[in-house]
Amino acid sequence: MKYVICGVKIASGNEDFFTYGVPSKLESQVKLGSCVKMPFRNKISEGIVFGFTTKPAFSTKSILEVSAFQLPPYFLEMAKWISRFYGASISQTLKTMLPFSLFIKRREISKSDQKNEQIQKPKLSLEQKKISKLIINNPSKPHLIFGVTGSGKTEIYLEVLEETIRENKQALILVPEVSLTPQIVSRFEDRFPGQAVLYHSYLRETERANAWKNISRGKKNIVVGSRSALFLPYRNLGLVVMDEEHETSYKQEQSPRYEAREVAKQLCRLTRSILILGSATPSLESFYFAEKGNYHLHTLNKRFIQDLMPEVSVVDMRNEFQFGNRSVLSLAIKEEITKVLERKRQVVLFLNRRGLSTFVICRDCGYIEKCPNCDIPLTYHLNYNSGKLYCHHCDFDKNESTRCPNCNSAAIKFFGQGTQKVERETRKFFPKARIKRMDSDSVSKNHQNIYENFKNKNFDILIGTQMIAKGWDIPGVDLVGIVSIDGTQNLPDFRATEKAFSLILQVGGRTGRGDNRGKVIIQTYNPDNDIFGYAIRHDYRSFYDKEITKRKELHYPPFSNLISLTYSHHDEQKAQQEATGLKQKLEYKLDKSQVMILGPSPAFIPKINKLYRWQLLIKIKRPLNHGKILEKVLKYTSTNWKIDINPS
Repeated sequence: MKYVICGVKIASGNEDFFTYGVPSKLESQVKLGSCVKMPFRNKISEGIVFGFTTKPAFSTKSILEVSAFQLPPYFLEMAKWISRFYGASISQTLKTMLPFSLFIKRREISKSDQKNEQIQKPKLSLEQKKISKLIINNPSKPHLIFGVTGSGKTEIYLEVLEETIRENKQALILVPEVSLTPQIVSRFEDRFPGQAVLYHSYLRETERANAWKNISRGKKNIVVGSRSALFLPYRNLGLVVMDEEHETSYKQEQSPRYEAREVAKQLCRLTRSILILGSATPSLESFYFAEKGNYHLHTLNKRFIQDLMPEVSVVDMRNEFQFGNRSVLSLAIKEEITKVLERKRQVVLFLNRRGLSTFVICRDCGYIEKCPNCDIPLTYHLNYNSGKLYCHHCDFDKNESTRCPNCNSAAIKFFGQGTQKVERETRKFFPKARIKRMDSDSVSKNHQNIYENFKNKNFDILIGTQMIAKGWDIPGVDLVGIVSIDGTQNLPDFRATEKAFSLILQVGGRTGRGDNRGKVIIQTYNPDNDIFGYAIRHDYRSFYDKEITKRKELHYPPFSNLISLTYSHHDEQKAQQEATGLKQKLEYKLDKSQVMILGPSPAFIPKINKLYRWQLLIKIKRPLNHGKILEKVLKYTSTNWKIDINPS
């Protein structure tokens, strides 16, 4: 009898590999990378064959069935690397990489996606041609395309992709979230009719399974997808493009908490593929590595259609009260909206909050309505003319209070601003305008329809959160109003300033993509912040120079690797004790010249869903790899610990 080493999808804890026998009737079917079904602790599980072994000294169970799916060798190496790099078990890793059953027989989807003809190729600039050629001829290192919004990065992707297809290789185009970037999908489908397949979390299980089959059998050459598309079984991968590489949505929030950029780099190493990273506001880590020569750096300083970048101005909201303006919209934004609507052009209003108000407070006693499970303020939402209070972390909700639960006062005040409040005030000031709100409360999977309607000028003003900052290309937009940005840069996060600056440039980039230059108006209560000066000048490099100096002084990435450790428990004292105990053990075991251990301290959100959370942060000086440190950490942590490598 043959014996195989398998990763099992339903294994728990830190268990990794298990030995199984192979019945003689299945021996010819079982290969490296075979998907198999086996008994596991009184249950039936699916697993992957990672290797073969001799008969062990202990008794074994036998595999029961072999799937028609077989994974390529690089896939197994990827699984082991992700498990080691992010401190996750093979079981957790396989659940992420294999999100559906490989044994259920599915009906093939008969869907014709063949277009009648390929669209005519646009004419590339000399700069775009030069960059495309350099990328094709230098596949050994990642390529970072640093190009201002609207500079034509996608055309370079398409040019390199054409060469990849000509060599009969496959390509992966990663976008932060497919449902939010519909135009990039259509551009790839138009340029390569019948060759592209979508892959993302909104697809039905049958659609995902069919995408797997088409890619593994070589029936499709191009995948446009979200981060999970990294784990398709590519037959002959030649190119990976990571558009908007700075986006935090490329980070997985469940174990393994992988960063798509790091996984893409490993995937390209294993498959010897070209990796292109693209952004108008690259992550500081990527730009640093490009400056150091770890990546090839390509720069596009001018827009492809409109030569001039949008005009950016800043409004000091502290002065609005002097003019008697109590609205969430400044006088400057209201005046500019009026002009834009008169020209029959379009407006985008952006803020980084959902709901109507940020929190509810009693003006008599100061009581704030909080979630009983998470101990954080509830957010007020208006639904069908009645209000409700919601927790965005555990989904707790309750009806709005007319009196204070603490002192019974009727002096209830709603503070802050959200998309619903901005929508309500915009409708009041512009009653004839066609207005649409787009956030995760108002839409579920209808992003494509909203995008098409806005592009076709079926409404005049779009109000939204970060959803509208990602990849939208609407030539009719003459004005972007950033209603609220202050909250983003004041979070206890070493990346907060970077995220705020990136948001300003990315959202502002939604205007000026047609014949007009476009305007961006930023509302703030802190106009002296340096990031606004950089934004007015569209000066990423000066922002980078200042921010990278701070990172170096404080030993934050890219000058270190971070391991974030969070312990959760129903008993707050127990959570604190465990965090304190772990720090003491690690201080004894780790070399203090190589690492810094910060904490323990309550997490930024100290309680979620009735669990108290305490955390430690380990800074590991580069070039020391975090792998050996992580091995020691794992020896002292249980399943109650959340491990996050380089949290975003």
